[in-house]
Amino acid sequence: MAMSARSHTYRWDLNGLRGVAIGLVVLFHVFGDRVSGGVDVFLLLSGYFFLGSQLRYATRRNASLNPWWPIWRTLRRLIPSLAVVLATTVALVFWLAPHLMSPELAKQLPASLFHYLNWELIRQDADYAAASADTSPLQHLWSMSVQGQFYLVAIFFALGFAVLVRRRGWDDARVRRVAGPILIGLTALSFAWACRGGLIGTPANYYSTFSRMWELTLGAVLALYLPYLRIPQRLAGPATAVGLAMIALTGFLIPVSLAFPGPAALLPIGGAVLIIAGGGDNATSRFLAARPATWLGGVAYPLYLWHWPLLIILTTATGNQTPPLWLGVAVIALSLVLADLTHRFVETPLTQRSRRPTRDQKPMRSALRSLRDRPGQRRAASGAVVSMIVVALLSVSPVYASYLTSLDNQESSPTLHPGAAALDGPAAPDWAPLQPDPAFVAGIRPAPTVDKCMIHRGAPVDRFADEECVYGDPAAEATVVLAGGSHAETWMTPLDELGRAHGFRVVPLLRQACPVVLGEHYGVSDDCAAWSEGAVERILELDPDVVISTTTRPIHSGGPGPDLVPAGYENFWRTLDEHGVTFFGLRDNPWVHGRDQGVPDANRCLLNHAAGGATFVDDPDPLIACAVPRAETYAPVDPAAAVLAQYPSAVAVDTADWFCGPELCLPAIGNVPVYRDDDHVSNAYAATLADLLWERLRPALGR
Repeated sequence: MAMSARSHTYRWDLNGLRGVAIGLVVLFHVFGDRVSGGVDVFLLLSGYFFLGSQLRYATRRNASLNPWWPIWRTLRRLIPSLAVVLATTVALVFWLAPHLMSPELAKQLPASLFHYLNWELIRQDADYAAASADTSPLQHLWSMSVQGQFYLVAIFFALGFAVLVRRRGWDDARVRRVAGPILIGLTALSFAWACRGGLIGTPANYYSTFSRMWELTLGAVLALYLPYLRIPQRLAGPATAVGLAMIALTGFLIPVSLAFPGPAALLPIGGAVLIIAGGGDNATSRFLAARPATWLGGVAYPLYLWHWPLLIILTTATGNQTPPLWLGVAVIALSLVLADLTHRFVETPLTQRSRRPTRDQKPMRSALRSLRDRPGQRRAASGAVVSMIVVALLSVSPVYASYLTSLDNQESSPTLHPGAAALDGPAAPDWAPLQPDPAFVAGIRPAPTVDKCMIHRGAPVDRFADEECVYGDPAAEATVVLAGGSHAETWMTPLDELGRAHGFRVVPLLRQACPVVLGEHYGVSDDCAAWSEGAVERILELDPDVVISTTTRPIHSGGPGPDLVPAGYENFWRTLDEHGVTFFGLRDNPWVHGRDQGVPDANRCLLNHAAGGATFVDDPDPLIACAVPRAETYAPVDPAAAVLAQYPSAVAVDTADWFCGPELCLPAIGNVPVYRDDDHVSNAYAATLADLLWERLRPALGR
């Protein structure tokens, strides 16, 4: 039966609108690659309900000024369902799609729990991506983090007015007169900040709390001024219908997700404002207040939590790159069932149902008394379980890091896992499993990244690794500088071992996505070019025995070859030669981007073909199916060789045969996975290249 929102204190049509908004989010996540605008509407409604209620409480003469109680109520509303979903997500990842586990995902777990995931995603340079096998199963929780941060600010904002009500005798009208302009000003500032990139923004703008705040504060403005903004009854029906249409059409009309939360967000937000201002007593609002919509609104929070991890994990586990139609339908059905169960048995029982205490009440006494009866004991036991789940989730990151360290340090048999030694030596036995497990190779990063000696993209251009960042034999006189980006970083694994064995130290000058370039350049950022100038100055100050870096990149930025020497590389080499510094240039490894198999990650391809077994005694096809044709990644001759031949102090090393046979570049050689991801070599395979590398490096060092 439909309920008129105007005849009830609570706006049931807005609860239904919340359900519609989250329903659109789910549909567009599952069946499209666009943003529906539902999250924007959800944030608006959160600001409308939450800050509105906080300010109403603040105007009470006997309001408690203790911030713990609103924070506690909010935690009881948000954390239990979130903890259950996160724990289930971790379990499903390890069971069905272990290669989704990564250091980034491990860091996203506490960020999700403590509601700062949006900032963690910005720190990780995580683009907002459509559902695929490459997307984080926790990506969607950025909006919950924005919401949680707003709730905390809103609590203290309202408590400030509660202090003024108690001590200065302010009434409701004066609170509105002061709070309203402040919120309007914050809304205008935040909206201007969100629009600074125009119609197309950036991932950082998409996730930023400062860019999103206007959507929440606008909801609070509506809560304060709604009596003055009500649409006349004769126009309310058409206006509300138009508002719902605006929300429904957003995902079809706006093709770019990064357009949000800028001017494009005015379309769904404007639609929601029309519905709120419509008052609730019209046909569209009665539709939103009907049982199906309000039920969906009731389960909206757990539905939002469940749908995305299920979609990503099941897409990956079924070997798909993007979710097919049948899987999308199954995910929606399963998400609705789990959302209802979570709402019934987790969210509702643990939500604070008693009224917020006033200053003359003793809520702790009431809470302790409630433990004497069975319902109170059940709530306490459930709370203890949730607390244990939270502790377990917080332990995932350190335990996972320890496990990766053990994989990186595990002993390998030269017979069973020879890696590159199998290129010219005895073949590795077919029955031996790959080592390390392809499901976890992606998480094993080179030492400079682990030790924070790799400068990340976005850092100031004058930032370089600390003086303590020295590998090999730090006490040795001979110095090797490893310079460039993440592809150069790959070589630190064998260089560290060789330096300790043969008495030279290795100094990293590494920056993410930044091969060293001088002068005219192409394919790197201006920040990279500026950083390169400083890196070259440091190299010349160190006067090393050898500088090592990569010499080529694919002709296409996405990865397909053939390879070439990009603009800016040769100027670097020429400068070194002019100062008598030996340059040791390594041809870059193959890039796996753009393969036709539909799985851009070689290890994921292996897992999909071998069902996680990684043994090929009965079926050698996975190695072939996941290989890259050599002709697609390499030119017939090393393009850097002729260039470096001009400089007497330069050495060109063609590494193509270290990764590829005459026809194919295999994803595993000598029972060792070659790749860490789609274009970086694994630590394990790089370590097996030490002998080949030393054979060519030794003359350059005069050994």
